[in-house]
Amino acid sequence: MFYREVDYWINKLPRLIESINFRKSNKNYEKNDDKIKPIFIVGVPRCGSTLIEKVVASGAKHIPIGEETDVLRNLVPQMIKQNSFSNLDIKDLKKKIIKKFYQKELIQEKYDYIFTDKSLDNFFYIGLIYEMFPNAKVINCKRDPLSQIMSIFKTIFRTIPWGHDLEHIFKYMDIYHGMIKNYKRKFPNLIYDLDYQDFVNNPEAESKKLLKFCNLPWDKKCLEYYKRKDIISKTASKLQIKNAIYKDSRNKYLPYKEFLYKYRSQYDWFK
Repeated sequence: MFYREVDYWINKLPRLIESINFRKSNKNYEKNDDKIKPIFIVGVPRCGSTLIEKVVASGAKHIPIGEETDVLRNLVPQMIKQNSFSNLDIKDLKKKIIKKFYQKELIQEKYDYIFTDKSLDNFFYIGLIYEMFPNAKVINCKRDPLSQIMSIFKTIFRTIPWGHDLEHIFKYMDIYHGMIKNYKRKFPNLIYDLDYQDFVNNPEAESKKLLKFCNLPWDKKCLEYYKRKDIISKTASKLQIKNAIYKDSRNKYLPYKEFLYKYRSQYDWFK
């Protein structure tokens, strides 16, 4: 079971994403009148995404926080079982996804139909997001790869089968980097790259740029997310978000880099 799940994330899912063939009838799909404005936060675990989601949702205009909704993650396997993934009906898929978001009380008129979804593996589905939600925003949270890899490796993630082996971690991260690069080339205005280190070093300037991208008003409350009593998190960062932003040392994992030297020649993003 464990190795089957690893194979799904590292081999099967990437191949299925590449094989998507939208039905021709989808060309008549009207996008311009869509009022739903989701903000998808994607990346690899330990990228600072929990912090970023709270900052985005805590400004002058509070918006519902989705954290890990797993909506797309749960619907895609169903489609695979139905053998419908290679000939995708985008209208039907969108109806199912919107219904799930409504059930989670994320889509609400009083919030101008804006909400976050921090299911990090949604980077697989950026093409689908582009087709379904013309007013969507995608925030790609980036962090120093060495810090991410070591942080993932030392943290027990029961729901991440690929996070228990360095080979699997590197392969998964390589898929992520490749897909983000490809999607940025296809949809240059859809994805906002947020560097975690830049953000914690200069939170006010970086948060202003981020909120502008999300079409949300900025004020100092964005950086005072930890004062909100209604904020909770089920992630490994649940303690961090109860405190103000602090500068994380990106050098603390440097002693481990020599043990990962062989990967430098295999992956151009790991230097």
